[in-house]
Amino acid sequence: MNSITLQALADFPSLLEAHYAAIPQEFKHWTPPSWDGIPSEQLTAIEQVCHVRDIEVLGYHVRFQRTLSETNPSLESLDTYALAKDCAYASQSAELALSEFREA
Repeated sequence: MNSITLQALADFPSLLEAHYAAIPQEFKHWTPPSWDGIPSEQLTAIEQVCHVRDIEVLGYHVRFQRTLSETNPSLESLDTYALAKDCAYASQSAELALSEFREA
């Protein structure tokens, strides 16, 4: 992997934290009247932060480990909306989620 890609990956936790911090408090749980035309997950800002953390930890880390340790591993998909509900993303601490993402 080239140095530009590695640097972008290293910088992402700080960038995510800065972008989240730029959202006014009253909009961190905001949802649009309709999600029509929105090409990404239908998550609020705090839910998106939790989603990024969980995809890193429960998705990529598991997939990397299985790819390194297994022959022909089955790399399961994660259900974003089930995780958001089961883990109560809306009530989680953004600071903790961002810290856990940075650590991961």
